[in-house]
Amino acid sequence: MPKNLLYVISVLIVSSVYYCSLSAQNNLDKSTIQIPFEVYKTTNDTISIHDIIKSDTLFRSSKYFTKKTSPKDIYWIKIDLTKELKVLETDSLWFLKSCNYGHASMFCIENNTLVEKKFGLFDGSEKMNSIFYIAKIPFEQRSLIKNRFIYLKIRRLRYSDRVTNWKFHYASQTINQSAQNYYSQKNIKIPIRKYVFSGVCLVMFILTLAFFITSRNIEFLFYSLYIFCLFIYLNGTLLIANNIIFDNYSIITYWFFQIAQVLINLCYVYFVSFYLATKKDYPTLNRIIKWIIYTLITIIILDSLFLYFNYFTGAIYIMNIQRFVMTLFGIGGMIYLLLTAKNRLAYFIVAGSFLFMIGTLGFFFFKTSIYMMAGATLEIIIFALGLAYKIHQEHKEKLLFEKESFINNCKALRAQINPHFIFNSLGSIQHLIVFEKKEAALKYLKKFSLLMRNLLENSIETNILLSDEINLLHQYLELETLRFDTSFEYTIHVDDVLNTDAEEVPMLIIQPFVENAILYGLLNKNGGSKKLNICFRKEKKYIICEVDDNGIGRSAAKNINSSLKKTTKSRGLELTEKRLQRFHKSEEKNIEIIDKIDTYGASIGTRVIIKIQTE
Repeated sequence: MPKNLLYVISVLIVSSVYYCSLSAQNNLDKSTIQIPFEVYKTTNDTISIHDIIKSDTLFRSSKYFTKKTSPKDIYWIKIDLTKELKVLETDSLWFLKSCNYGHASMFCIENNTLVEKKFGLFDGSEKMNSIFYIAKIPFEQRSLIKNRFIYLKIRRLRYSDRVTNWKFHYASQTINQSAQNYYSQKNIKIPIRKYVFSGVCLVMFILTLAFFITSRNIEFLFYSLYIFCLFIYLNGTLLIANNIIFDNYSIITYWFFQIAQVLINLCYVYFVSFYLATKKDYPTLNRIIKWIIYTLITIIILDSLFLYFNYFTGAIYIMNIQRFVMTLFGIGGMIYLLLTAKNRLAYFIVAGSFLFMIGTLGFFFFKTSIYMMAGATLEIIIFALGLAYKIHQEHKEKLLFEKESFINNCKALRAQINPHFIFNSLGSIQHLIVFEKKEAALKYLKKFSLLMRNLLENSIETNILLSDEINLLHQYLELETLRFDTSFEYTIHVDDVLNTDAEEVPMLIIQPFVENAILYGLLNKNGGSKKLNICFRKEKKYIICEVDDNGIGRSAAKNINSSLKKTTKSRGLELTEKRLQRFHKSEEKNIEIIDKIDTYGASIGTRVIIKIQTE
């Protein structure tokens, strides 16, 4: 009981400390004080701070400036701290906080001298050591001009916005230090979202790149690059990439993130082109994609030139053109694919692109990346499903192609067997006619025509029922017994558990082995009975067929120059071995030949075991 009570008290203490700490963090934002300001707008960069101090009447309220800013405009900001003087007396050092501007300077008094302190992103005054970086400039109460004013000189270079959106705060040294050491609940949500999005990007980047390396499908390469550029653009500050890659935020950093936007779209259109095979299936869309690619490459070149010559207005303008072009392309492309979709792949592109476009519009209208990250995450998931679906479809097509190829090969091999068998049968009829065995010849011809009819009826199919195969085997053996004056006997046995009407085998797959047993084993035997036994049984996923003869065996057959043996190896047997190799889905041995011997080591025949896969 005391232990449980101690545990409860410990939990309450820890929770209280955590709550107090979190409450203190949440009060950080409330501890900064917003201050009003006035603005003087000009394009004359030669105006000095001394001229500004003498011309206080030029300043107007920020509400007066309703138009968006331009990179060529210079904004002088006058902050009047008269009402805050009593507060400023409570601490020796204060920090002025504001948005991040391209070029920015604060003018104040130090050692009775008017000095300029630069704090713009492109001024290289301070490294961005936090993903929540905002500009902050230290000042003291005695630093105020005329004991009441702070003057700022600002140029908004990276994008255009309204002066009415600008805000300035000041905070004490204690609050500023606390803000660096603690995050508020609001701030904590931001990195959590970014880390989740980064995790999604990392997993998909590795997977798609691995698929590209293994499959060499180019769409996987462009999609992995697309994800990488998307991560850099949205989450580049998460790992403080500015300091790692560029040492600090500069025009080069700005150019890099500008180009990342274009590369996102460039990789995207390349991905769509290869994923949908637009060159073959969507020629109109393919032509538009080519035009888009040329446009994006031109934008990269122009944006680089503009920033090299510090022409920020042109850079903003060209990026707005890029967004407008890609928006039109996205909307038009989605409508086109919905109307002309040739397969389900198009719908994956439409769904993913639509969600990403909604997120992008939310990003530009509400000025928060959470919408774009949400849209991009959903798009990545949909495109991942689309890529998986395409892999599945390609695998099915590959299997179908292999099946068709296998069927065609089997037909080709079977077509070679049929002439071989026909040639032998016609030779037998000729043999009977030459020796004036007319009745036997007519009987043989009748059975031969019946066999040929059955062969032609089944010639369309690659495989036939085992019952039909056994029937053809019966007819063939009857022909052979007539051909050789019933000089041998044969039996065909089928195991009771084997359903011959439910199993399929390649047509005439057993006949060459039977022919081999008759010609090379039984007919060369002198004296004694000549028997041929054929057995069929089921063994797991195989149909096992045994062709057993009591002939002279393989060794003796090789030494006999039989008048019936035309070649050293039966052509039909060779072709059948190839057919079995193609028919089997595994590399297991499918033909086994056993030489039978008696107790004295003499040959007493041959047994051939054929395994035919059924599953």
